Amino acid sequence: MAALYLGPLMITNCWLVLYTWLQHTDVDVPHFDGDNWNYIKGAFMTIDRPYGAIFDFLHHRIGSTHVVHHIDCTIPHYRALAATEAIKKTFPEHYLYDPTPIPEVVWRVSTECVAVEERGNKWVFVQGKGVPQLPAGA
Repeated sequence: MAALYLGPLMITNCWLVLYTWLQHTDVDVPHFDGDNWNYIKGAFMTIDRPYGAIFDFLHHRIGSTHVVHHIDCTIPHYRALAATEAIKKTFPEHYLYDPTPIPEVVWRVSTECVAVEERGNKWVFVQGKGVPQLPAGA
């Protein structure tokens, strides 16, 4: 049971959590709350990352076309690359792409990333070490 079920389940779940975490989190990506958040602002705060030719092929490029997926999840995977190119061209100041190798980005995000901290009876986002503080209202 462990070899046929638990092992593959753990590998799959760890990969999916890692993949999702890296698409939505980085040291310079702000988290918004309340009135400061809106749908399109949140959609642009995801990151396209290349995961190599094999994973990009197997996952229909969801890692390298993730921003477009958040902007409009009805775009089929076979049109996502063209849509990503259009987004890059139209919104270059908002589009996020990070070609950092995966082991390096895992280390950077896990050691320097924005985190959630309990302060009193409230949960708040705090900046990780070495990350500049966001200005009020950003």
